[in-house]
Amino acid sequence: MNSTRAIGSRFFNVDEKFTNYEGNYSLISDSQLIQLNGTVEFNFYSKPAIRFFGKTEKVDILSLMDKKEIILEVPGMIPTKASLDSVQNNHVAKGIVLYKLQDDKDFYMDSYYIHVNNFVKYLGDNITKDNFHYRGGVTIEHENWNIELQHRHDYKDKRIFSNLKDSNGHGITHIIKIDKKDGSKFKKSDVTDVEEILVWIFTLCAGRHIGMLIKICKNKEGEVHKEFSVPLMSPYGEIPNWFPKQKGKVIESLFQNFASRFKDKFLRRTIKETIHWYVESLNATFIENKTINSQIALEKLSFVLLTQQTQQIISKSKFDKNNFQINLETILDEISIKTVLSGEHKKFSTHFDSGPHLLVNYRNHIAHPKRNSSIDSYFIHDKFLINQLGLYYTEMLLLYLIGYEGEFSNRLKFPLWEGEYDSLPWK
Repeated sequence: MNSTRAIGSRFFNVDEKFTNYEGNYSLISDSQLIQLNGTVEFNFYSKPAIRFFGKTEKVDILSLMDKKEIILEVPGMIPTKASLDSVQNNHVAKGIVLYKLQDDKDFYMDSYYIHVNNFVKYLGDNITKDNFHYRGGVTIEHENWNIELQHRHDYKDKRIFSNLKDSNGHGITHIIKIDKKDGSKFKKSDVTDVEEILVWIFTLCAGRHIGMLIKICKNKEGEVHKEFSVPLMSPYGEIPNWFPKQKGKVIESLFQNFASRFKDKFLRRTIKETIHWYVESLNATFIENKTINSQIALEKLSFVLLTQQTQQIISKSKFDKNNFQINLETILDEISIKTVLSGEHKKFSTHFDSGPHLLVNYRNHIAHPKRNSSIDSYFIHDKFLINQLGLYYTEMLLLYLIGYEGEFSNRLKFPLWEGEYDSLPWK
């Protein structure tokens, strides 16, 4: 059986923090420049943050606490925005970098390594590290790029996924290697589109916001560029969703789908916004919030799929005249998604004609509650079922917009064994 060699990283040895820089650096605000001596560190606990700690003996730095904008200047790195947490004895400063810290030169490289925070465990291609074999790989070929995604090879020995689940924390779970098929050199700026596609695929598959914390550029001489960042990221959690975890290789086909759709700026923006609302609906605390967020996504998806495709299904004026229920039923029917209330949802058929009818009425009740409404009598499980229906419609329309035609985990059948997947009705 073919197997790919595991990708290693010095950052796999990091538990809670590591030092980015130690020495003299500066804080700048308005016309004030203060030189400090100390450290800049990347911390994983309790959530990822780039923190600095420094001392000065000559200057009173307490005045910086009132400044709206502070710039951190570290030798060899691009100046970056920072925020002060505290000043002690007027001469000791503690604070955080607001987004990222990166080297100031964009060198040509042979290979590019991305460390991924809190992605999911899946079954993929075979990977080998010494005598350890595991199915944690996905290989993607796109244009002139080779892209290798892998679980970090020490995930089992260090109980990476189980520890993250127990702590609801953050950590490196995967690594990506990117290089050119023809072996030619490239710059980090050349890979921007590939990075964007990957982070949105990961977010869609995990049902959480996934970040890429550490990015390392290498050539034959070693590391030539480093970037450390703290983008929008969710704590680790197992969020039940559509992604078929035992068929991790669907990530490859998803990449091709995203790459095709992202060439259209309008579709790129629509897909990213919809995934955001989808993730918000999955992670909201209250069922009412989950329902509202999923319906924001559904309204956007319905409008785009019905009126903004090359071949319109209905005109914009007709869309505007229709109510949301009709528009949602129209697009679901177009892609062969059944809207009849069946299974556990059949209990609602006494008062509602279809799934969209139920969803719209429940959403209206949340936004405009009325006294003595029959919906008030619903138990928490009833509201859970309504929310599941809305999420199911959202997942189906989103996957259709992306162009995905693989298998999926059907939430209307939850709970089910991992590996029991359905085919999409439009395939």
